[in-house]
Order: sequence, then C-alpha cells, then structure tokens
Amino acid sequence: MSAPLRQRGTAVIVAMLVVALAATAASLALERQDISLRSLEGARDHEQARWILRGGAHWARAILAEDARSSTSDHAAELWASGLPPTEIEQGTLAGRIADQQALLNLANLVRGGAPSERDLAALRRLLELLGLRADLADAIAASQPMSEVAELHRVRGCDEAVVARLRQFVTVLPRRTPVNVNTAPPEVLVAVVDGLTLAEALVLASGRRTVPIRDAADFRSRLPRAELSARAEDISVGSGFFLVEGRAKVGRAEARLEALLQRAGSALPAIVWQRMS
Repeated sequence: MSAPLRQRGTAVIVAMLVVALAATAASLALERQDISLRSLEGARDHEQARWILRGGAHWARAILAEDARSSTSDHAAELWASGLPPTEIEQGTLAGRIADQQALLNLANLVRGGAPSERDLAALRRLLELLGLRADLADAIAASQPMSEVAELHRVRGCDEAVVARLRQFVTVLPRRTPVNVNTAPPEVLVAVVDGLTLAEALVLASGRRTVPIRDAADFRSRLPRAELSARAEDISVGSGFFLVEGRAKVGRAEARLEALLQRAGSALPAIVWQRMS
C-alpha cells in the first residue's frame, strides 16, 4: 500500500475514533444528567412523602384530642383504633395506625423511688413465664432501668434479638409510671396484671370487652371469672394518655416512615414526646 493510501486510512480510523469518543462522551453526559435528574426527583419525592407524614401525625393528634372530648375511656371500637389502610394519594399511598401504649406493661414501672417495685416485677415475671422466657430476666431488666425505649433491652444480659422481638408485642417504655388499660391490653398482659388469671380466662375477658367496653376498675373486677382474683385500682385503667403513631408514605419511587410517641392530657392536642422519621 502506498504512503498516501496509508495516510488516508489512518485519517479515517482517527476520525472514526474521534466520532466514537465524542458519542461516548455525549452518552455519558446524558446518562449523568439523567442520573442527576432522577436523584433530584427522588429527593423531591422523599421530602414530599415526609411532609405527608407530618400531616398524618397532626391528623392523629387531632383525632386523639377529639376522642378525649367525647369519651373518658379508650377501647378498640373507637375511631383512633381503626387505623388507616394503604390509601391512594397524589402520586403515591399513605398508611398508618395509632397504637395504645398503655395496653402494654410499662418497664418504667419496675422501679419506684429508686428501688425495685416487687409488685411490678412479679407482673413482668408472669408475662415472661407465659411467653416461655426466663422469669429471672425481670430482675436483670429492672437493674437496667432507666430506659428510654424498648430497643435498650438489647443491652440486658440474656435479652437477645429473639427475646426482644417477643417482648416488643407486650412491653413499652414511657416517660412516667402508667397503669395498664384493660380495654386494650392483650390477653397476655391481662394475665401479667391479674395474679392467678389464666390465658384461657383472659381470652374470654378480652372477647367480652369487644362488644361491651369496660367502664371502670370496678366493672373490670366484676368481670373477673373467679372471686379470689383481684387487681389494684392503681395498676389498671380504662383510658390512656400515651399513644404510638406509625406511618408510611410512598411518593413516586420514594418511601418515608414515621414513628412518634404522643402524650395526651385532657382534650388539647397531644404533645410529641419523641418523633423519628426516615
């Protein structure tokens, strides 16, 4: 091949290479722009989902305030307890629920005046035994007080992930001592509160309150299946002051979650004790 032909061939190859590099650069630039745009859209959608959850939390506070104005008791037939199933909103969905935290055993009750509360320790031991867990965990949990949330059970010797997951259904940690709401407490918690009550009896008791909510402590004691069973008035209630709000919002491809502990006093908007959003 002559030198001029070789030079023209080289020039063509170089030109093709330049075109290919330019096309690749343009493609990369467009891809980066697309990624940047999607990132901006994702951030926008996530922030919109968070704002929707803030609105949902305010709605929950308003529902609880209105409930306090209309009733002095709290039970599963009330509006706040119905929850919000996944509901279509603009470009996404919103779901949530309000959970009565006084339906659970409050681990803050385990210590009174700086000393272990034997009556509350006994209640926790009954719950642990019913759940098939070691009863002596109650003393270890009491020794680890104060706690600010149930997740701190992980630092208690003997409380592994499985134990904590099991207890989460039945215990809570609240800012102050609280009685158990016998209108909303699971049967297992009723067994813990009433010494001698069996799970079968607690299931019957829980079934009856679904149709006729318990009016007060005297009404609860009258519904106990045996005369020798009793419950201290200071350990039980039919109303609640602490509620957990859980929400989940999806907008576009973004999803946000919210948890907030509310404290209600009277008919004013409940105060936010703590709030977490992700």
